[in-house]
Amino acid sequence: MAGEQSSRVRLAARPLAAFLVVSAIVFTLAQLHVFRPGVPKAAAGAAIELGDGYRGETIFGQTCAGCHGAGGAGGGIGPRLVDDPISLARVKAQIATGGGAMPPALVTGQKEKDVLAYLATLIAAPAGGASTTP
Repeated sequence: MAGEQSSRVRLAARPLAAFLVVSAIVFTLAQLHVFRPGVPKAAAGAAIELGDGYRGETIFGQTCAGCHGAGGAGGGIGPRLVDDPISLARVKAQIATGGGAMPPALVTGQKEKDVLAYLATLIAAPAGGASTTP
């Protein structure tokens, strides 16, 4: 009887151990952002062309503020952009490719340049940030 109970415990312990190992791996990968896209190599060293910041503020208010909050202050499902230490190259890549709940290419062409000019006034320049071209 005791041997039978011992084998049942071992049999139940195997799936539990496998679950714990798989969970640990998944949580570790999530924390490390292993599969998170980085800045595309083409954008990493490229100059970012900026448009008109005033028009960009208007476009941001109409297109982006619903998720990123008024003035990029946060709120909704988008992250806070004010004082975020992110490069303009990364912002440009995020606008182009989207990610999470953000669809790709919400603004393109001149509107994208204008929004980038506005965002340049909001974000904190990271150390060694990308160069810009007005």
